[in-house]
Amino acid sequence: MSQGRGREPWLQMCHRCLMRLEPKAGGVDLPRRVRATLAPHSPRGSVAVSLTGCLGYCPEGRVSVRWLGEPTAPEVVGIDPMKDGVELVAHLRGSETEER
Repeated sequence: MSQGRGREPWLQMCHRCLMRLEPKAGGVDLPRRVRATLAPHSPRGSVAVSLTGCLGYCPEGRVSVRWLGEPTAPEVVGIDPMKDGVELVAHLRGSETEER
């Protein structure tokens, strides 16, 4: 499923969580905002964000996301939609350090 993505970080975002957000959180535009936030911190300069079905973790007022293509088991976490994915920057920095 990750064919053609190379080593670009790949994030899955729960579509169901996005649709449950209040309009002020701008759920429909969140994937683009998260890509823009994470791209400057990515070793490749970009991050793929794709929508998926329910990830089994439904945090109220947050959006479930899961990193794919990592050497460890993917963990589902909830992000604050008003922060545009800033909480995920530390993950990218950790991946960059592991590659060196």
